[in-house]
Amino acid sequence: MPTDRLRRVALVVWTAVGMAVLAFVLIRVAGAVRVIWLPMAFAFGLVLLLEPSVRWLEQRGVHRIVATFASFLGLIAFLVAVSAIVYPTVQRQITEFAQQLPELYQGVRDWLGEVVGRFGWDLDGFLGEGALEEWLNDPANQETIRNLLIGFGSGAGLLIRGVTEAVVIALLAPVLAIYLLIDLPRFKVNALNLTPQSHRDEVVYVGRDVARAMGSFVRGQLLVALIVGVASSIGMWIIDLPFWLLVGIISGLLNMIPFLGPVAGGALAFIISLLNSDPWQGVLAVAIYTGIQQIDNHVITPLIQRTRVHLSPFAIVIALVIGGSVAGLLGVLVAVPATAAIRIIAGHLWRTRILGQSWREASEAMIEVTPPPERLARLARRTDQEKLFDTRELDAITEEPVEES
Repeated sequence: MPTDRLRRVALVVWTAVGMAVLAFVLIRVAGAVRVIWLPMAFAFGLVLLLEPSVRWLEQRGVHRIVATFASFLGLIAFLVAVSAIVYPTVQRQITEFAQQLPELYQGVRDWLGEVVGRFGWDLDGFLGEGALEEWLNDPANQETIRNLLIGFGSGAGLLIRGVTEAVVIALLAPVLAIYLLIDLPRFKVNALNLTPQSHRDEVVYVGRDVARAMGSFVRGQLLVALIVGVASSIGMWIIDLPFWLLVGIISGLLNMIPFLGPVAGGALAFIISLLNSDPWQGVLAVAIYTGIQQIDNHVITPLIQRTRVHLSPFAIVIALVIGGSVAGLLGVLVAVPATAAIRIIAGHLWRTRILGQSWREASEAMIEVTPPPERLARLARRTDQEKLFDTRELDAITEEPVEES
């Protein structure tokens, strides 16, 4: 017994060390070849987004190639329609912002003057022409400016590389997604044929969990971001906040990053209200965003994302930091779903191989499934995300597979 216990402890320790080393190697490799995997990651996201509509059309007799292009055209038409609706207002608000920029600058200057005046300082003494010339002639300040310019040069290089990567993703990801959607049934069959027969049932079971969680996250996150953006725009319009649509759009886009959307939107709205010399408007804006965040966390997200992986806020923050360090903003967008997939696979292996749990026990410990409302149950069965990894030759797999001893 002591020997078996020591062996189990050693196995756990070496497994943890191996996973840490593997994670470090994967992060370094991902950072070196992110131009390759980022388009693949976004293409996979498009597949998860469009696969239900492609499958729905295919079940009604539409050829899969035609269904794929029809789904893409539908997505493009939706984006064009939304852009056509919001573009005139966005253009007008951008023009107004440019026209009011001198007034906003003067407002910020006056506000800083009041704050600095409370400490007995003179803002004009800091920002006057003579003071500025004296500051620029100081050798120490000139050295600081030189270092900043050098840093800006390297930062500009990073910016150019980021823009290039974004262009590559925008051009390459849709093409890859089209090929993946068309060949998805063949890809599933080939992947299963390459899987050993003794592990095939388990691979399909875990693949279903990954597909269900990833599909729920991608589609749900986009829909939640749209709802938050619309609700934020309406709320800011009601309180007559300047640039209300721009604030709502920014809030919706940033909501695709966990914890960031309503917080950033509320802070931006409060700053605009201060520049508009209306602090009470800022208080109302913060109250509205607080309500939106609570409704999002407790009503909208649980209703839309019916399948969620148990990820702690600490794990999400760490994933966002790692994703941002590896691939910038694009890495931040990919970090959470990638972490969820790794969590499902690694958790399944740990619970089944180390803890001796069954497949279903491991799945229930990691994935939270919220049943849909009764009226939507039939529709939910038609668009069940678990069908993404189903194949005809594996129809004999039961709902609770029998594991080999």
